[in-house]
Amino acid sequence: MRKRRRGSVIVVVLVLITLASLLLARFMEDNSLELAMATREVDRSRLRMDAMSELELALAVIAEIRSIDLNKIHDPAQGYDDPHKYAGIPVREGLEVNFEYEDESGKLPLATLDKNTIIQLLYSLGLEQRDAERVADAMVAWTSKKYESIEEEATDAAYQRAKLSFKPARRPLRSFEELRTIGVAKDFFFDEDGNPTRLLRDFQQCVSLYTFGDTNINTASDALLLSQGLDERQLALIRDRQNEQKKRTTGVPPYFRVTSEVRQLIGASGSLSRFDDEVHLMWVRVTVKEGQAKCRVSALVAIREDVTFTAASADPDTTPSIDALTGTASARTFTPTTAASTSSTGVTATPTTSMGRGFTGGGFGATAAKAPTALTPGVALNPASAVTLGGRTSSTSLNYPFQIIAWSEDNGAPKVTAPLDEDEPTAIRRPGQMSTSTTPSKNK
Repeated sequence: MRKRRRGSVIVVVLVLITLASLLLARFMEDNSLELAMATREVDRSRLRMDAMSELELALAVIAEIRSIDLNKIHDPAQGYDDPHKYAGIPVREGLEVNFEYEDESGKLPLATLDKNTIIQLLYSLGLEQRDAERVADAMVAWTSKKYESIEEEATDAAYQRAKLSFKPARRPLRSFEELRTIGVAKDFFFDEDGNPTRLLRDFQQCVSLYTFGDTNINTASDALLLSQGLDERQLALIRDRQNEQKKRTTGVPPYFRVTSEVRQLIGASGSLSRFDDEVHLMWVRVTVKEGQAKCRVSALVAIREDVTFTAASADPDTTPSIDALTGTASARTFTPTTAASTSSTGVTATPTTSMGRGFTGGGFGATAAKAPTALTPGVALNPASAVTLGGRTSSTSLNYPFQIIAWSEDNGAPKVTAPLDEDEPTAIRRPGQMSTSTTPSKNK
């Protein structure tokens, strides 16, 4: 009996040990997962601050280069392509940093383009002449208050007969997604499944929804230059000048400092009326990586003050001064609560907001927060909020050199877009050239 009892005790003890081991393993697994999540969150927060610091460094370098180079920014080759090298500040140990710059003002401001210019651009991107005319006609009718489309699918009556009736916007585009709504145009910019076509992606690389001065010829694409009347020889001369591997005259930078340099290079022929030599609006993207953690911040920076964006239309349901049937203002003119400005091209646009200390200027879509009081020697401040303190100035604002128009952050994997058909290459043609496009007439 004693032996049987001893055997039973041993079995019970072994079962208890097994259960305890399973519970301990489960507890360790749960804690490991929670610890990994907490560690990743800490890494993201730390990398976010690193990314913002790197962005500040890039903007500081751009501001300094602009101040010493005739108050102009032309191209990353001026020195801001590598802010750490320019500033002589090493990257923090263990941190990988990558800077990317996309000149938004290297595109044509879509709100300022007339019908013929849109036709030339679409033709240079591969559309047949007739199709380019139809798409341009529909787009102009969508944005213009007076123009009526000659295409049946893009008339006001066609929009009213839709399953969900609506009216044309009668203002410049605020998003490329609006093209899904425009008759005729939607059939070329999106395929049957609603995915963007190559034409739309090429079009986005050539036009901007923001309004600014002339296009920066230093960063303009080949298709854009050809669509504006330059030929292949002139384009090759410009690219050879920009290519650092080619032989250039000593002391001549790989970018144009004044537009007269372009004219001297390409000759008398070729229109340069839409081009200048400097950046007005630019995306600055900073990616920082440490171990497996990564953070990317992107800021759309207004280098010059002539940048505007199309204002939102008033809601007829909440604004009594807007006629719900016609969409026009009655005798009582609607006055938005936010001050708006009208550009020289007649485009009503919302003003940009200066970026303050701690990224709290309102340019990021977040509510403005009160910035901490900063002691900033030698910075021009608002006299109403500044006091002298031992030779220094105390204020809650900073005289920031640029304006932040848009802001985005990404701590995850990059977005995956639908692959394009590699058998459908982009066809770049000059206006007036015979049609030899390899793309079908209806870009689907």
